Amino acid sequence: MSGPPRAMKVLLIGPLPAKSASVGEPIGGARVTFAEAVRELDLRGFDLDIINTARPRPNLPLWKILSYELLTFARVVWTVLRRARRCDLVFLHMSAYSALTAASAIWALCWALRRPLALRFFGDSLYFTYHRYGRVRRWLMDRTFLRASLVYEERQTLREFSSRDNFRWLANTRDISPAETRQDRDSVHRLAFMGQLRMEKGLAEALEACRSLPQDCHLQVFGPRMPNTDFSLFDGHPRATYGGALEPEEAQRVLAEHDLLLFLSYMQSEGTPGIIIEAFQCGAPVIATSIGGVPEQVEHEESGLLVEPRSVPELKAAIERLIDDPALYRRLCAGAKRRGEFFRGGRHFDRLAEELRGLARR
Repeated sequence: MSGPPRAMKVLLIGPLPAKSASVGEPIGGARVTFAEAVRELDLRGFDLDIINTARPRPNLPLWKILSYELLTFARVVWTVLRRARRCDLVFLHMSAYSALTAASAIWALCWALRRPLALRFFGDSLYFTYHRYGRVRRWLMDRTFLRASLVYEERQTLREFSSRDNFRWLANTRDISPAETRQDRDSVHRLAFMGQLRMEKGLAEALEACRSLPQDCHLQVFGPRMPNTDFSLFDGHPRATYGGALEPEEAQRVLAEHDLLLFLSYMQSEGTPGIIIEAFQCGAPVIATSIGGVPEQVEHEESGLLVEPRSVPELKAAIERLIDDPALYRRLCAGAKRRGEFFRGGRHFDRLAEELRGLARR
């Protein structure tokens, strides 16, 4: 009698979060997203062999950053060379910004070892990275890792690469427990700004727009201090305070305690931020900049409001609109909960698991 079918073995490559956030290793969305993929694929019966690519990045001298990058690259390539032949497929999670070297090398190894390769990009948009490069680099991308068996990206990128039949959409997902949500949101009093605190994330614009909030309204800013961020902006601010860095499990509680999330990045390479999904699943609407993949998440006037990047007057008007119109705010709260359910991982990872199994069988 034959035994149970063998679990499909996947060599899974990506950055896992540290046990706790620190100045050198802030826990960003890419690490949370990869940890979620590990958990979901494990739940679906895959035999996972994990290569952790996390390394310290911020607040370090450039030579140390480059050293960590080089050592990580060498370690990953060597580990793939040793382990890939014992796996059914390789699944690489990485930033598009560094894909030209790392993804090309891993694609070449998988091609030589005759192992299918699936890629998932997060953080920097592949669409933005591809068009930032010149003709030669785009030619190299087209003939190496963009020929992987499957490439998972956001919808904006899929529209750009619509002629490629190996590209698939995979939503950035979260699964906040319903116990963490609030049912009593009726008006805006407590605003939250969360994430790695870089100036290009819109910190200065958030603080400026909130200076004239009503006396019963307050902005709290959470996140690790990043290099070149001007924290003197908090000095003497009448309506804002800095609440420090948060562990991932604390973010859910804090979002549930606030009425509105501000996501104001003006980074052209912005992807589909997980913190927006977490806010939705906690029942909080979002005021966000229409940048990168954010408009794919935030339905304007349905689950939040979209504003132009770096526009303090437009941001201020959006905040005042929600404060002055409780009916609109309640409608956005209901829309946020509905949108948050769409981004739960279950059905998205069911489809991913089916595609990975089909890929390995082929």
